[in-house]
Amino acid sequence: MIAAVAGMAAWPVARDPALSAGPHFVGFKIGLVLLAILLVLRVRKSILVRLRGLGWRRTAIACAAAAVLFYAVWIFYLSGTMPSVTVAYNWNTAWLALDGFEALAAMLTAVFLFRGSIYAALTAAAFSTSLCIDALFDVTTAAQGPPLVTAILEAVLVELPFAVISGMLAVKLLTARRPQDDAPSNASRSA
Repeated sequence: MIAAVAGMAAWPVARDPALSAGPHFVGFKIGLVLLAILLVLRVRKSILVRLRGLGWRRTAIACAAAAVLFYAVWIFYLSGTMPSVTVAYNWNTAWLALDGFEALAAMLTAVFLFRGSIYAALTAAAFSTSLCIDALFDVTTAAQGPPLVTAILEAVLVELPFAVISGMLAVKLLTARRPQDDAPSNASRSA
């Protein structure tokens, strides 16, 4: 509040272009990872004692919680240091790679569905997620005016509906009971 009254921004202190890009981004991220590793090494005995015998699910939960904490700090840092306008090199390659990934995920989903493979749920979920990412970046990187209108229409009429359908397919495949799941097991037959 005092900083706002004095005419200064509370966060970030300054939006210096020299601090907005470059090796310090990588350095800061590496620093956060090293700090996390040092923290884990410092308390590793107590962590190992707590995780031992808890199973892989609790370990996965602990890793996910650590990732959430890391990204909370990282996003806060980026919100104050990233420029709102920048030059993106290899822009066409980035978009071609994303669209290529979407095509590959769609193709693998079709192949796995044709074969009756349980992996279709994974590729359908990946396809759904990539379509949501595509829609987000189409809209947020579009220039004002007709390009933004086009991006919004494409997201609302094409990408997001396909993402919802693909996501529903993934959930349906994950929750569907397979015929062998309904058959009695050998252990129950011999009892």
